[in-house]
Amino acid sequence: MINFKPLIIAVLLWIITIFILHLPAFKSEVALFFVKFTLNSALVFGNTLFMNVESHSYPYITVDGYTMRVVVECTAYNFYFFVIYLSLLSPVKWKQRIITMVIFIAVIFFLNNMRFIIMGFVGFHYAHMFHFIHDYIWDFLFGFMIFLIWVWRYNVNPGGRDLKEQDS
Repeated sequence: MINFKPLIIAVLLWIITIFILHLPAFKSEVALFFVKFTLNSALVFGNTLFMNVESHSYPYITVDGYTMRVVVECTAYNFYFFVIYLSLLSPVKWKQRIITMVIFIAVIFFLNNMRFIIMGFVGFHYAHMFHFIHDYIWDFLFGFMIFLIWVWRYNVNPGGRDLKEQDS
């Protein structure tokens, strides 16, 4: 039987964290940190892949001639926090929790950077589709990806080994 208690606690901690980060005392500093991190990451990522990615002024990024403004919602910060809680509260051994958290964070980082590259191409070539893809498709894909990794990491039993904590 599936124990939903860790998932419920992870969701509650995530909600509390997002609420705290949106308090006026923290909101602007948190947004500045995540936007700068994401903007710089996307620039390095795009340039590493030899793509036409540049930023002429903060917080704007230009991909293939299409300029986009990076706002805090573009940073996937809420997904990062959720997967950290989800990983740390999962009912498996600590080694598995840490491995899963690293996998989650790496996948989100990669996908979010790819999102900027793809959305630049979409904006330049299919401007009429930009907002639909940005606002709906990507959020669904991020959520679905988290679900798939969670199912893979916690419901697959590799080599017959038990990933759940053993009562000794």
